[in-house]
Amino acid sequence: MELSKFKALNDVDSVNAYISALEAFDGIAELQELKELARARGGVAAGKSILDVGCGFGLETRRLAEAAGSQGKVHGLDKSADFIKEAQRRAEAAGQSIAYQTGDATALPYGDGSFDCVRAERILIYLSDVSAALSEMRRVLKPSRKIALIEPDFSTNTINTSDRALTRRVLDHEIETAVENSFLPGFLKVALKDLGFANIEVSSRALIFPQDLAAGYFSSLGVNALEAGKITTNENEAWQTALDELKAQNAIFATISYFLFTADAP
Repeated sequence: MELSKFKALNDVDSVNAYISALEAFDGIAELQELKELARARGGVAAGKSILDVGCGFGLETRRLAEAAGSQGKVHGLDKSADFIKEAQRRAEAAGQSIAYQTGDATALPYGDGSFDCVRAERILIYLSDVSAALSEMRRVLKPSRKIALIEPDFSTNTINTSDRALTRRVLDHEIETAVENSFLPGFLKVALKDLGFANIEVSSRALIFPQDLAAGYFSSLGVNALEAGKITTNENEAWQTALDELKAQNAIFATISYFLFTADAP
């Protein structure tokens, strides 16, 4: 599975592998801490109107709906029609009323001042025009209401393989190709301030990959680097062997840092 595919999920044959990977990633304790903090600082509460931009198949959207309760109103928007279909299926199975639809984060299909809370997670990194998306989120927020953004810094990707030079080349290729904005958190605070947002708060967590997820993800990075000519066949074989040995010992230690930004709309 390639993270770059998240930029165009409507073009993949099946999203099932992406759903499984996202469910595994969602279970990481440190990410759940950030999500909980995002709900608290992002103004999520009973009776609120909430928009989840880049909602995927609704893992967090359903939690937002639980918090908003029967008096609240929750919308989820995603570019992937397959994700939206799965999100609707899960919401219906759980008896939840969530307004899902496909759409573009840079042209939100909602009126000005429609929501008390707008949140987005791992969506801005895939966009070529982050400012347009942030401007749209500001537009659909009611005055002085809350935005919450959770995004990773890909330069913080780490794994405990012993050949550090090889590791750096594999990870550098991931930084350069996986997403549009590998270092996004470093610019978000200024971007929010420039758009007039106030009371900007930043928190972070270093996420620790589960063994299986780490093994699969970092294995794919070696293959991607090989196909791009960044490493040789022998180096990829050494990379895969190192991962297999660590996995056999339940000893993979891989991390990435995620950042939460919350702020008040103008």
